[in-house]
Amino acid sequence: MEEIVRKYFEEWKGEKPAAMGLLPASGSHRKYYRIGYSEGSVLGVYNESEEENAAYISFTRQFRQEGLLVPELCHVCKDKRVYFVEDLGDTTLFSLLPHGEAYPGIRQEDGSFSPLFELYCQVLRALLDFQTAGGPAGLDYSHVYPVEAFDREAMLWDLNHFKYFFLKLSGMGFSESALQQDFERLAGLLAPETTHYFMYRDFQSRNIMLKDGHAWFIDFQGGRKGPLAYDVASLLFDAKANLPEEWRSALLEYYIEEASLRIDTFDAEMFRTSFSACVLMRILQAMGTYGLRGLYERKSLFLKSIPFAIRNLSRLVDKGLLPCSLPEIERLIRVLRDSHWASFDKPFSSRLKLKVGSFSYKKGLPAAEDEHGGGFVFDCRFLPNPGREEAYKDLTGRSPEVKAFLSLYPEVSEFLQNCLKMVRPAVLKYIERDFESLSLMFGCTGGQHRSVYCAEAMARLLKENFDVQVELRHWVHPE
Repeated sequence: MEEIVRKYFEEWKGEKPAAMGLLPASGSHRKYYRIGYSEGSVLGVYNESEEENAAYISFTRQFRQEGLLVPELCHVCKDKRVYFVEDLGDTTLFSLLPHGEAYPGIRQEDGSFSPLFELYCQVLRALLDFQTAGGPAGLDYSHVYPVEAFDREAMLWDLNHFKYFFLKLSGMGFSESALQQDFERLAGLLAPETTHYFMYRDFQSRNIMLKDGHAWFIDFQGGRKGPLAYDVASLLFDAKANLPEEWRSALLEYYIEEASLRIDTFDAEMFRTSFSACVLMRILQAMGTYGLRGLYERKSLFLKSIPFAIRNLSRLVDKGLLPCSLPEIERLIRVLRDSHWASFDKPFSSRLKLKVGSFSYKKGLPAAEDEHGGGFVFDCRFLPNPGREEAYKDLTGRSPEVKAFLSLYPEVSEFLQNCLKMVRPAVLKYIERDFESLSLMFGCTGGQHRSVYCAEAMARLLKENFDVQVELRHWVHPE
């Protein structure tokens, strides 16, 4: 696949890539390659499904015409399996969330929204732009894939996805006839819903990119006509985002207020009923995906999402928020929350603090602040150096431009994964022995680019792999 993408890139641009690397796998079978060249970088996309590619290309062109922030479609190859799009970098909404830490308050001391909450509000406003794109005439759905509308048949398809790929693969017992009755009842609540709005389908924090202070949107190739509430439910009940109840309630009210101003026919009470049904349907559909990708395809990232989804389902039952009487679904939720599937698999410690930092070898390794001293020191000086490029000299490893530069080189990601592999046994032993701190320092020549980037990346990896406190400090560039 890489050679095919490389060949089409060279035909398009008339030059060989300066760097080319496969981006981490996601929930789809599409392959994304970041390609660096004389003008910057682009993403090369390889996807065997020509119908899905046609849907993406059609929606991209329409959204760009509407002024929506989606990546520019740079080039479509004669081979309908390959196309090139604008590179938006690596910063997603998900990456900005306080993983393993408490969310900030909705309001700051001066009464204004906290920056992260305001970002979510910005995203909801943009969602309304997508939902109403095309005006009264609507969008052109002639290339939609795999179905044009989220109708009763499509809803039952999603619910059966949960049955076959989660319930059956996990070995959970259930009544086939009772579950089917619940599925029919749930789909019946939404089937009459107006479906002339665009439904993004997978509107969640990993598909929202941050660039130049604005939210940009990707992975909308599964879009179709559908109810307004579905995408709101997808965002607010995004499993691993783990939004607090207070945030969900406030954001829901914010969306209702905005939609009431922008859609003449919007009915707030009807929307609330639809939202409740969509929340349940979306979580069940997502659990089917976690089963397919995790239990069947053995991708651990998806297995880690299962406990979050079960916790969201439990909240619906505990707070009486199921949209109607669904006895078999409710019984399964109660069984799930007492099962091993509800257990978070990240090692936990309330005492251990992992202290991650960057430093300059020119200025020397900072003195240990802990009584016992020690820890890990990793030398980043062998990695590609952005500081040698005039454009990056005054930037740091936190700058989007430097991040984009370093992410082009596979050896950077490989280095970080090897560091994590080396550190993991120590962290596990420290948790077991109830130790209080462990330091991990990254050094480069000036303590400005590579070491800062690696320390930031390692802090994220540690939060993803361990339920412990992570403290990040840059000794040379603290700002």
